[in-house]
Amino acid sequence: MTLLVGSLMLMAVVVTSVVLYQSYRQVERTSINHALNVARIAQRSISRNMELLSLDLDSVAWRYRHAQLHSMPVQQQLEFLLGEKVEAGYIVAQGIVNAEGTLVVGSPILEQIMPGSFSGRDFFDMARQDAATTLYISPPQSVRLERRAQVIVLSKRLVHADGNFAGIVFMVLYLDYFRQLFEAMSLEKHAVMSLYSVDGVAYMRVPYDDAFIGSVLENAPQLQKLLASTSPAEGSYFTRSLQDGVQRLYSYVRVPKTRWVVFIGQTKQTLFREWMRMLYAVLFLLAVFSTASVYLMSLLREEFFRRSKLDQQLEEQARTDKLTTLLNRRALDEGLQEAWHKCQRNQAARFAVLFADVDFFKLYNDTYGHKAGDYALVAVARCIRSAVSRHFDRAGRYGGEEFVVLLDEADAEGALHVARTIIAALQAQKIPHERSPCGRLTISIGVACLERGVHRSIEEVVKAADQALYQAKRDGRNRVVLYQAPTEVVPAAWQLSSANS
Repeated sequence: MTLLVGSLMLMAVVVTSVVLYQSYRQVERTSINHALNVARIAQRSISRNMELLSLDLDSVAWRYRHAQLHSMPVQQQLEFLLGEKVEAGYIVAQGIVNAEGTLVVGSPILEQIMPGSFSGRDFFDMARQDAATTLYISPPQSVRLERRAQVIVLSKRLVHADGNFAGIVFMVLYLDYFRQLFEAMSLEKHAVMSLYSVDGVAYMRVPYDDAFIGSVLENAPQLQKLLASTSPAEGSYFTRSLQDGVQRLYSYVRVPKTRWVVFIGQTKQTLFREWMRMLYAVLFLLAVFSTASVYLMSLLREEFFRRSKLDQQLEEQARTDKLTTLLNRRALDEGLQEAWHKCQRNQAARFAVLFADVDFFKLYNDTYGHKAGDYALVAVARCIRSAVSRHFDRAGRYGGEEFVVLLDEADAEGALHVARTIIAALQAQKIPHERSPCGRLTISIGVACLERGVHRSIEEVVKAADQALYQAKRDGRNRVVLYQAPTEVVPAAWQLSSANS
């Protein structure tokens, strides 16, 4: 039955996965085609307008060579050359510059936005140096009119009858043309549309970001590879945006006869929203089917695990002190008996017992209250737990403010080290105790190690540790004492200095 259910579930998962993958690819292809169609519309609009503007520059150049031009007054020359196009929506200014870089005739606003000689400007020098360039488009520039505006300059070369360089005819164009064009496109809410040159220079981005205009593309090898002249004229790819960190499906189309590439980025989340809803619905149905298939078996397993966990919790509760979460007296006695029997079976085995008692604890309760006393015992238990790091050692609350630690396979040196660590940890807590000579809460510890031939039962080992504890109390508290057989109790050569207390 289990094998049959498993086979059916596996078959359902495989079939569902194939169908989901095919639908995913279909959504992806549809999204790419839609984005490429929108990009092609923008591409054709840009290409057509660049051709018209190029023809306009040719028209200005033709009128400039008119025989009667130089006999006209200056204002009439301006009107004859530039006509009314200077007032066109996105054209800021037009002008003609001679071979020396001096403005011959141009829109009056040029004195404000481009004062001085034009020699050295990219759109002038490029036309002078490269006779093969038909229409040069400059990188974005920032000019100050009634407001700060981003513009580009379109320039064409002028030549004398002998073919030598005669200057340029140029036009200053608002980049808002591209902004309005992109914003009119049918895009989803979180999509972006941008215009780059093949050199990686950013011309426009929608949603609009003024700081983006004119920036140079860096740290994007995949995009730089697509902008290379050897890449296809159009295509698509997935990547994460450098501007906002959103993963998008980017589709791109090159603009003919220019160095521009139009990009459209659609967020993956939006593109696959409907597909994700279908995915969740399919997964939900698959989960319902799986749940129904294994319902009876899961009930049995859950009941088994519930009972097992409940038994484990009851066992833990029966062995744990509720206040300190250390072992209780019963669990401690069992652990001590196990250690004793182990040593009876194995003559090489050994153990040590630490008997600890909080100093002046009754006075602490009388001074600060029983609730504070409980907090103090919890702090002591925490110090003991941190010092007893081996998993086979045992630590528990013996009763009241008394604690016992069983260290398996420990000699006197190791037991003393653990006891000192506990005392030092409690001192580091700096719990105040105004009725203690030390001024803070302290603990005394007696240590006893199993001595064969001397100890005849585990009770005698615990009693020896208790005697060492009382010796520590008599010696002034806040210290550890090691019990030594047969009757003498010798203080360990260690005590926390008052400077450390």
